Amino acid sequence: MANRRDAEPSPLRAGVMHTGLSLLVFGGIAGALGAGMYLMGDPSEAGPKQTLALFETQDTVAPPLKTRLKTDIATANLSVETPDYSEEGGSGDLPESGPNLGIDAPEETRTAHLEADLPAGQGDADEAGVRINGKLVKPGESYGEVTRIVSLERAPIAGMTERLNGMTLPRISPDGIAPADAYARPFINPGDKPVVAIVVGGLGINATHTRSAIDELPPEVTLSFAPDATSLQTWINRARAAGHEVLIETPMEAYDYGRMKMHPLTLLASEDEARNRARLDRILSRSTGYFGLINSQGSKIGDDDAAMKPVLQAVSDRGLAFIDDGGLNAAHMKQLSGETGLRYVRADSAIDAKLSAEEISSEFMELESQALKNGAALGSGFAFPITIEMVKTWTAGLDQKGIVLAPVSALAAAPPQPEIPSEDSVRTGSLELPPVNPHG
Repeated sequence: MANRRDAEPSPLRAGVMHTGLSLLVFGGIAGALGAGMYLMGDPSEAGPKQTLALFETQDTVAPPLKTRLKTDIATANLSVETPDYSEEGGSGDLPESGPNLGIDAPEETRTAHLEADLPAGQGDADEAGVRINGKLVKPGESYGEVTRIVSLERAPIAGMTERLNGMTLPRISPDGIAPADAYARPFINPGDKPVVAIVVGGLGINATHTRSAIDELPPEVTLSFAPDATSLQTWINRARAAGHEVLIETPMEAYDYGRMKMHPLTLLASEDEARNRARLDRILSRSTGYFGLINSQGSKIGDDDAAMKPVLQAVSDRGLAFIDDGGLNAAHMKQLSGETGLRYVRADSAIDAKLSAEEISSEFMELESQALKNGAALGSGFAFPITIEMVKTWTAGLDQKGIVLAPVSALAAAPPQPEIPSEDSVRTGSLELPPVNPHG
C-alpha cells in the first residue's frame, strides 16, 4: 500500500494565517501595556500643564451700594405677612408656587413694617414732613406705615348676603350697611385735593393679565371682573387681599354687536321686567365681595327707560353702586339714578379706546384737566398689557401734580335726597324762610 502525503498549503492561505497571528500577538502586547499604564501610571505626568486664571482668586471688597434709604440694613427688621389665597374647592387656573429664585414676588408681599428710624436730614424735605421715594412721611409716622398695603376684608361679610331661589345675593345688612359701603376701599382726602379714579376691566378671562393688574397696579385702582370668569371668587379674593375694590361687569344689550356673540345673561330692552330681574340675580349670585356693577355694552337698553329703570331699581335696593363706563345715555342715566336713589358715576374717558401710548397719554392729560377743573374725574379701561403698564407709570406721578388717586367708590356717591321739612318749619311759597319776630 503506497504512503499518503499531505498537500502543501497554498501561499495565500499561509499569508492570511501568518498576518492574523501577528496582529493577535501585537494586539495583546499593546493591550497589556495600556492596562499597565492605566493601573500604574500617574495622570499628572501625562503631559505639560498650564493654569490660566480667569477670575481673581483673592477676596475683593465689594463697592458700597447706593441706597435712597440710608438705613443700616443690619438693624432693619422686615416682617412680611402673606395672606392666604386658598379657597375651598380649589384655586382653578391659578398657578402653583414656582421655584424659589431668591426674590419676593409682588403677590407674596402684602405688608411690610420697616422698624428703622431715618437720621435727621435724610430724604427730601417737605413742609409737613420728609418725602421718601415719593411718599410723604409726616412727624410721628414711619415709612412702613405710609407705604403699607391694606388688605380689604375677605368676602362675604356677615349679614351682607341672603338666600333667594337657591342663590346667594347681596343685600343691605339688618343694621343698614350697604354692600357699596362694606366692600368699598376706604378713602380719605384731608387736603381736599382734586382726585382721579381708574377702573380696569375685562379681568378673570386671561390669567396673566389678571395677575398683572392685581399685583402691579396701585391698590386704589378699581378692578372689574367678567361674570363668567373661571374661578371668579378666587380672583376677587386675591384682588381684595391686594387692596383693590372690585366690580362685576353686567352684559347689556347694544344696538350693534358686529361679530360678537351676545352673552346668554344679557339684559335686553325687549325683555320684560321679571326676566331681566332673573338674569340680573344670576349675575349677582356668581360671586360676592363687589361694591357695585359696571355695564358691558348697553347702548340700546340704556335708551329704554321702561327696561332700564327696573334694573337700576333692583341694583339700588340691594345697596350696590352702578358705574357707567361712558357708553350709556348720560342724560337718561342721570335721571334714572336720581329717581331710583342709585349710587351712580359715569366715566369721563375711555383711556384705551385706541391702543397706542400717545393716545393713552392724551387721555391721561384730559383726566388731569377734568380733575383740576371739576374736582374729580374717572377713567375706564381694559386689562391690556400697555394699559396696565401706562396706568402704573402715570399714577406714580400724580402726587407731584397735586392730584390724589382715589378708588371709584369714592366718586359713586348717593344722589342728594330732597329735604323733608319738619313739622315746626313754616311752609311758604318762597325759597327763603320768613323773618322771625324776636319778640314772638
